[in-house]
Amino acid sequence: MDSKYISSVPEIDAQHENIAGLVSSLQDAIARKDRRHLVHQALKQLHQQLIAHFAFEDTLMVRVSHPDLLQHRKVHKRVLCLFDNYFEHPPDPIDYDHLGKLIAEKVHGHVVEDDCRISNEPG
Repeated sequence: MDSKYISSVPEIDAQHENIAGLVSSLQDAIARKDRRHLVHQALKQLHQQLIAHFAFEDTLMVRVSHPDLLQHRKVHKRVLCLFDNYFEHPPDPIDYDHLGKLIAEKVHGHVVEDDCRISNEPG
């Protein structure tokens, strides 16, 4: 795994590696163009993993009384909102490229900019 995704918490690192694989699977499904159900399944798997990951982070941050907990929760909510929007109003397959890029940017951005930063700071 790329060093920019490494935190000081092995469980989070393992989750980040799994999430990166799911983002890659989503991008592969989108590239196939003719497989709407594959995109939906990839989004569903990624969504479920993110929910579990965010719950784990939340518990960890509460345990150490992390000062950025409320802000971190807001970021989680914004990321999950992308999925809620997709599931409520699935886009036309022609828009999957944009959807995939947006989700990949938000997920990778959160992991690199927020998760690794906060997990390497003292709580």
